[in-house]
Amino acid sequence: MEGKAPWQLLGEEFVKQYYNVFDSNREQLVVLYAPDAMFTFEDHMAQGPQAIKEVLTEKLRFQAIRHLVTKIDCQPTSDNGVVMLVTGQLKADEDPPHAYSQMFYLKNLNGAYFIGHDIFRLSIHNL
Repeated sequence: MEGKAPWQLLGEEFVKQYYNVFDSNREQLVVLYAPDAMFTFEDHMAQGPQAIKEVLTEKLRFQAIRHLVTKIDCQPTSDNGVVMLVTGQLKADEDPPHAYSQMFYLKNLNGAYFIGHDIFRLSIHNL
């Protein structure tokens, strides 16, 4: 069996660290975002670390949260970044778990990786 590709290892480690911080103290996530980062969490959109911090700390109303990751799919980009699609379940406060998808684009800035794009969506279907 072949080892995992470097971008897959990077993506998996990033996701593990990201959700660990998100679930314990999401205010600290701001340092992971590039200066021009774009962020969407459901209908909340922001650009730049300070605006993203406002959404994370002021607009997301839940107190307790836990991400349960089902799968992480990663691909390298032509500019030495990594695109990731994460699927899993989200448990917030006393709500039942909900399926979610989250896409990250990690951009390489002088040998360090920062979040360039982050899109989160619950998988709730109202038919």
